[in-house]
Amino acid sequence: MTLSRVVLSLCFFLTISSQLSAQPYDWYGEEKPYKWAFGLGWNFVEDDGRMFCQPFDVNQSWNGLPYPTRLTVDRYFKYGLSAEFAGAYTQYKAGKLIQDSANRSGMFLSFDLNCRYSFYNLISSTVLDPYASLGFGFTQRAAMDKTNTFTGNVAFGINFWVWKGLGINLQTSGKYALAGDANNSYMQHSIGLIYKIQGSDKNSNDFGKRKYKWVDKKQKYKGGGKKGG
Repeated sequence: MTLSRVVLSLCFFLTISSQLSAQPYDWYGEEKPYKWAFGLGWNFVEDDGRMFCQPFDVNQSWNGLPYPTRLTVDRYFKYGLSAEFAGAYTQYKAGKLIQDSANRSGMFLSFDLNCRYSFYNLISSTVLDPYASLGFGFTQRAAMDKTNTFTGNVAFGINFWVWKGLGINLQTSGKYALAGDANNSYMQHSIGLIYKIQGSDKNSNDFGKRKYKWVDKKQKYKGGGKKGG
């Protein structure tokens, strides 16, 4: 399947899902799950030149570092849609299979801007938050002949909200090279912590406030006569 077909199929899927999930929001008013979310974690790059041939060959193909190497900033908008910026860093080490070669090494950097759709409202869970995303990115790999690559991104992930605003994030993404050799496409996996900041919900109803000031006030008698004794 070509990149264009993948992107078009997922765009159609996200659009239909958004329309189907919009009706409950219209009935009850959306309770936004967060306003901003920030993530810090580990990323592992699988760049063996085979893409989906052996997608989880950890020992031979995954490149990662022992300390956190990925940052994310996510801004929630409406109806499950949000925009995410992500930056990641790692090092390719000789001995790993990189573009069908075990003798490559060097720095890896990636920057991505993605549109995410969350399915949390469809499963009615306060813990599980699965999502899909589409976007574009820029990757710099010192181990490649052509170091710079623009990519189209397709990702699937899930957040596990474990305590208040703190959660655990798992994600797998395919990065498809938009130009040049298709072997420049690669996969990127990540695991980390995520923290969400709750924004004010303009659609929520506050039944504790009095909407009309004249309620509960005693009405003064304005008649012209005197009260009888």
